[in-house]
Amino acid sequence: MDAETAVATLGGCARRAQLLRLGLTDGQLLDAVRAGILTRPHRGCYATPGASFAAIRARVMSGQLTCVTAALALDLPVVYPVDGIHVAVPWDRGIVEGDRRLEVATVVHRLQRARRHGEDALCVDVLTLIDHMSACTGRPAQLAVVDAALNRGALRLRDLWRLTATSRLRRSWLIARADARSQSPGETLARLELQDAGFTVMPQAPVPGVGHVDLAVAGHGVVEIDGEAFHSSPEARAEDARRDAVLAALGIPRVRIPYTTVRDEPGRVVAEVRTMRADPRADVA
Repeated sequence: MDAETAVATLGGCARRAQLLRLGLTDGQLLDAVRAGILTRPHRGCYATPGASFAAIRARVMSGQLTCVTAALALDLPVVYPVDGIHVAVPWDRGIVEGDRRLEVATVVHRLQRARRHGEDALCVDVLTLIDHMSACTGRPAQLAVVDAALNRGALRLRDLWRLTATSRLRRSWLIARADARSQSPGETLARLELQDAGFTVMPQAPVPGVGHVDLAVAGHGVVEIDGEAFHSSPEARAEDARRDAVLAALGIPRVRIPYTTVRDEPGRVVAEVRTMRADPRADVA
């Protein structure tokens, strides 16, 4: 394996010891730096030119990305931006105020002795990053990651019982409210809002001729959450129009709400649903 491939395999930045274990030599690493194939952002660390600053920060600290930073790296949904780079270090690692490694805003999380996820992994495991999110995000944002991880098969519901940094009360709430059927953070947030208001909600409910709708609200109709990434192309708009026409023909009211509205305007989803009244014979929930 050449030096560039080895570093890329390890997340874009790696420590010398990791690369030596892969069979590379100091000479190969030095040649790669001289050729501009790799950079050396810190003593003992090698990075590809396009490596993220977060990856470099984690390697410099001999830690791993965690919390919302790891969620972003693993393409899990982060509902609200959180400041700083979140890095996990062993529980007994000494990090003191004024440490030069922390000059850029760095949130340090502690790993339990048995929770390190692979010697060379850039990110902690999914359960650990979810656990660490309890210190930095609200319950809905943490649940959005839980739902996404369940939906992708990266987590099992019973795994949540092993959360330790998350309080017992929040852990119980996550277990009670998690739903693997949710396919987007907007669905998670809208479902929570509706359930908290007393509505009965079925995520990804099947409707003949339509397919699956985001949320079916018993006695009211269908709520579709429109994310810009999936509803902005002409093809997507045409498919949305077709689905809406089928729902109308079935007598099922529907409302479309942009994801940013769901996220930034609490109460809007409930207000929209309360204006709908479905024909009881057409109820899909």
